[in-house]
Amino acid sequence: MDSQLSAFLALANFQLAWEKVAANNGCAGVDGQSVAQFSRHESRNLARLRQSVSNGTYRALPLRQIFIPKKNKSWRSLRVPAVRDRIVQQALLNVLHPVFEPQFESCSFAYRPGRSHHMAVDQISAWQRRGYRWVLDADIVQYFDNVEHQRLLAEVAERLPRKIVSATFTELVLHLVEQWISVGVLTPEGLLLPQKGIPQGSVVSPILANVYLDDFDEAFLDRSLKLVRYADDFVILGRKQKEIINVRREVSDLLGEMGLQLHQEKTHLTDFKHGFRFLGHAFVGDLVVPVQKNKQRHKQSFLGKGGLRRSGVSAGYATHQKAQVPLPKGDLGGSYVPSIADLRIVHADPVSKSSPLQGALVDALKKSQQPIPPPLFVVLGYRVRQEKRVEIISQESIWREGMSTLYLVNQGTTVKKEHGRFLVKEPKETLFEIPSREVKRLLVFGNVQLTTAVITECLDLQIPVLFLSQLGQYKGHLWSAEYDDISVEMAQYQRQGDESFRLETARNIVIGKLANSQRLLWRLNRKRQNEVVQKAIEGLDNDMATAEQVTALDALRGCEGAGAARYFKALGQLITNEAFTFEQRNRRPPKDPVNSLLSFGYTLLFNNVLSLLLAEGLNPYLGHLHGSEKKKMFLAFDLVEEFRSPIVDSLVMRLINQKFFKPTDFTWPNKEGGIYLNDVARRPFLKHFEKRLSLELSHPDVQSPVSYRRIIQLQIQRYKQALLSDIPYVPYRKVY
Repeated sequence: MDSQLSAFLALANFQLAWEKVAANNGCAGVDGQSVAQFSRHESRNLARLRQSVSNGTYRALPLRQIFIPKKNKSWRSLRVPAVRDRIVQQALLNVLHPVFEPQFESCSFAYRPGRSHHMAVDQISAWQRRGYRWVLDADIVQYFDNVEHQRLLAEVAERLPRKIVSATFTELVLHLVEQWISVGVLTPEGLLLPQKGIPQGSVVSPILANVYLDDFDEAFLDRSLKLVRYADDFVILGRKQKEIINVRREVSDLLGEMGLQLHQEKTHLTDFKHGFRFLGHAFVGDLVVPVQKNKQRHKQSFLGKGGLRRSGVSAGYATHQKAQVPLPKGDLGGSYVPSIADLRIVHADPVSKSSPLQGALVDALKKSQQPIPPPLFVVLGYRVRQEKRVEIISQESIWREGMSTLYLVNQGTTVKKEHGRFLVKEPKETLFEIPSREVKRLLVFGNVQLTTAVITECLDLQIPVLFLSQLGQYKGHLWSAEYDDISVEMAQYQRQGDESFRLETARNIVIGKLANSQRLLWRLNRKRQNEVVQKAIEGLDNDMATAEQVTALDALRGCEGAGAARYFKALGQLITNEAFTFEQRNRRPPKDPVNSLLSFGYTLLFNNVLSLLLAEGLNPYLGHLHGSEKKKMFLAFDLVEEFRSPIVDSLVMRLINQKFFKPTDFTWPNKEGGIYLNDVARRPFLKHFEKRLSLELSHPDVQSPVSYRRIIQLQIQRYKQALLSDIPYVPYRKVY
């Protein structure tokens, strides 16, 4: 047994964890067991708890929700884990702290041994004395509620390298963390299951919060800007105003990549002359003045004799949020526990397997995003005993499909139109309806039937219909030529004879593509520091420099090909999932799972670019970088290039390294050696691709963050402007 696993499972470690939990004297969780009750059979309970973790039978219980009154006579909701879960979390935290702490950056100050908000305040003053007088005072929108579970687990795994810990310990850590962040909370209306977020009341949540933002911290290392972060509150300091103006856009993009959002109204640029507030202190000129009691002192006074402690709740294990429903009058102690919380929730032993019907019902209930009332607990795999004990059996993941792009994947699907709505009937599935005006494009995979009424509606509403094979290969599209812009198309034909325009436009596209590829390698290699990848990053600098100098399209295409080969070779070095390997790009057909995902992603990206080109009245066949004797949509291929790495490659690498896909999600090689996603796995990929396109980032042409799909449209409009004027085309460059 490795050292970390032994240290975690040691009875002495569990004893130490219990002592810390007992010192907080928190209230009971959903199982009804208080600290005092646990202590009556302390040795036996600790031994059993430790054994359940060791043999894999331990499962976390849902969080208990209770309410306390606020000064304004409203209620505050608190979420409390069971005593047993707090002990296991503390035991793991005892072992994780020495592993994670050295990997955190010096700019973060919250939830770390030997660090405090006072140190963060002092650090800001120190940077101010060294000439950093311009400040971006920033705020993240509901940080703890928006942490993406899959990304968090991947970040935790990345910080448990094999040279430090064993695969067995890593697997156990991820298993436990996943349980703790995905258990539901027992609310007055029922059990509410989270789709994302981490409960602030969990003992491990503070360290997980730092893990999730560690990449953000790293982005500001060795730079002229200085970051000071305390949990989700942070400031960025610079010597020049322009630096701070520019970094706001970068910060928004970095957070967007993490599924987070910069609070635009609460984020502002300032300086020490005008002053700002941070962590309960006012910074004005050379002065630093406390303006309120610091959070820790406030927290301690809140737990004093007349506060929360009296009600039997430990704030160390409580998540604060506004109650969503009106509450009956509470007791005189200031705490009200709804009657539903009197249910005692326990685990079944042994664990029983859920049925397909149960899994489908679980999916439906989770999709509703509504609290699940007690009568439906049985659907979740609970069995309610006469004494109101409930047994947790299983939890299932769900899939949500996007609506702006209608993906018709299931073979045999029929689409009809009635009263301004598309009626989609899939084999063995119930009929569902979509207002036709909400659909921006249709992607038809294989054997799918569209009625003439649907086709007419798409033509009338300018909805592009793109036809693909069942495996995702482009076949053709439906679009009314009435909406083409003749003047723009004439300009396109004229530019085909302008060799200077063609070369410069193609050059900018290539440089944009290589720059974005380089940035993705840099981001993925920040922690790994792989030498092969670092050499590729340097090599891409040379490729871009050569592309700047070439005077012929064929030479430019050679630069693009060399850079792409260098990039893909390095990208394979950054796959951490042992079940997948990637050495080089191959296509038509893709001959391994990674190439299969890339090809499918590029096809989806191409279809989105094509539909937006048609909407802008451009002829998609008249390109510049790509070209041959065959008639193909070369302009669509051109404008896809700069988005390959930030949209598709980044998504594929994340899904592979987070082990979202397994080798069994792919077909056996066909007679040409082609490997493709199977029918079951294709739909989840579509969901994640749509989510990627919906990710909001900044773009120089607009003030507010916009989705990737809107950015593609803005780039097409840039190309259209270049076509009709002397302004050169400027490619999109992703900022990490």
